[in-house]
Amino acid sequence: MVKRLAEWAALAWVLPWAHGAGTLTLSADGLTIYDSANNITWLADGNLAASNRFGLPVCAGSNSQPCVNASGSMNYPSAAAWVAAMNAASYLGNSDWQVPTTPITDRGCTKVGPNGGSFGYGCTASAFGSLYYNGLRINAPNTAVPIPSNSLGPFNNVQPYLYWSQTSMGSSGNGAFSFDTGWQGANTLTHVMYLWPMIPGKLAGTPAAGNGLEVNPGGATVYDPQSNVTWVANANLAASNSMGLPPCQSATSPSICVNLDGGLNLDSANQFIANMNSTGYLGQKNWQTPAVDANCSGFNCGGNASPMGELFYKQFGLSAGAAAVATPNIAVGPFHNIQPYLYWTCQGAAIQNACEAAGPVANQEWSFSFGNGFEGTDILPNELFVTAYFVGSRPATPVPTISLVANAEGENPVIAPNTWVEIKGANLSKTQRMWGQPGDFGPNNNTLPAALDGVSATVNGKAAYVYYISAGQVNILTPPDTLPSGQVNVVLTNNGESSSTFSVQAQALSPSLFVFDGTHIVAQHFPSYTDVGPATLFPGLTTPAQPGETILVYANGFGPTSTPVVSGSVLQSGSLATLPDVKIGGVDAAVGSASLIGPGLFQFNVTIPLNAPNGDLPIVATYNGLTTQSNAVVTVQQ
Repeated sequence: MVKRLAEWAALAWVLPWAHGAGTLTLSADGLTIYDSANNITWLADGNLAASNRFGLPVCAGSNSQPCVNASGSMNYPSAAAWVAAMNAASYLGNSDWQVPTTPITDRGCTKVGPNGGSFGYGCTASAFGSLYYNGLRINAPNTAVPIPSNSLGPFNNVQPYLYWSQTSMGSSGNGAFSFDTGWQGANTLTHVMYLWPMIPGKLAGTPAAGNGLEVNPGGATVYDPQSNVTWVANANLAASNSMGLPPCQSATSPSICVNLDGGLNLDSANQFIANMNSTGYLGQKNWQTPAVDANCSGFNCGGNASPMGELFYKQFGLSAGAAAVATPNIAVGPFHNIQPYLYWTCQGAAIQNACEAAGPVANQEWSFSFGNGFEGTDILPNELFVTAYFVGSRPATPVPTISLVANAEGENPVIAPNTWVEIKGANLSKTQRMWGQPGDFGPNNNTLPAALDGVSATVNGKAAYVYYISAGQVNILTPPDTLPSGQVNVVLTNNGESSSTFSVQAQALSPSLFVFDGTHIVAQHFPSYTDVGPATLFPGLTTPAQPGETILVYANGFGPTSTPVVSGSVLQSGSLATLPDVKIGGVDAAVGSASLIGPGLFQFNVTIPLNAPNGDLPIVATYNGLTTQSNAVVTVQQ
């Protein structure tokens, strides 16, 4: 049935979908959707923040400043900052994007809270509710995006959503744990979520275990010695075995039921467990809903009192804000990349109104679930997904717009001469490719291309060299000419249509290390020239570095060299005036040489410290007082 749902979601949206008196119409460039019923224009990408952070950093550590998780989720202050950054960049030519709104009163909702706010299912007066129920015509508690069969360690069918616990949180509801972000908190009892049954302790016949997960004979259960519990291996058992519960006809009927995708309200989850025990499922009669620690809320809740958190953080090795499994990027109406989880929405009198200064209660804002159509509230530090719209429609003929100009590695929004830079935005190119086709490099293949397929860019009025083009991103090498310290203008031209000027900070250096996957540096063993990295990065191709070994590290934006660079030349070489300082795992590493070996490409010969421990170690290079990105790592193995 999951397969049939996925096919339906992918194929059912060929024409603009009528809802009420309006339609959802995809723009010619595929980037926005006009909702004529509400006179608003949505982002077509339901998780744009995962691919375009508009200059906000990736979340790490305590996250005291606005940031975006790699999955695209973020807390509410970050959501507001992300939309503000989108407006500052005039994304798609608009500077009035907003977080979708929710009114405090909605007669369609199934519930009314103690402060008079409407919540629950059937809420259609909000922007998200109007979209879910009327625009996309999804019936609660159905998910917008079915999750296909998956494996996570010895488990299968883990859902990137909230799971019930047995722990009451009093008037706040019942404890729950998110396998989409690692958040532990309370949820109202009528919310339709998932259930992962377990048994306390170790079953007879379980193999001897160290600290890792142990699969029991037959493969139907898994023992976790960290929290001393035995799990059902199928993390969404209810989707394939309802234990005699009837199928849900709606979000509220019957009162005890299992939804098509395995979701249940709390009463149904309790009855499901009772039926497992009465029938002796797998020969056991001590099945339980997992507990959570009532004294711990938010992230990093684990230990024996919170076995789901122990699984997430210890056994799966996930960090706060990470998703246990990926959501498929399928079509949902004219949208794509919608996450079947909670989205932030702010309080507003009407869909076309701006967000109000305060939410429904102190330290909370509204949320809406595309996992089941539930509208409620969440505390501001929780991490949900974000999308946006603006009131009105876009012009029929889109023009190129720039939303971000930054160092191509680490996305530091500071550029420098002869540095690889990324330009992000919309309508930047009609084609997608990198340089390398016949004729790209001019006469005798010795001149870098200043344009590809009609796409070009200028930095401070001078032509840059174009390496990669696509609708949403163009990568360039800035000209080697000295840039003034301060703001400079970048303009991109797509087949005669020029963007507005985009102002970006410039300076003499913008150092960064090239990385394969956002963190692991581009480096090679010497003299074999094979790639450095964990064996899992590119199986059969990457291997860790060893203590005492010299590796070749590749870098960007380190400035002028002993040999002046000829603008546009494919041949670039020369040494830095002094060697950069490199630290690996916080320890000084010897640097043998530092040279420019190709267009904008630096190579450092670096020796791994003899006392370097095993693992992914932070690597930072410092030159003339400036340092490379803080999240780069090199894999070391004795």
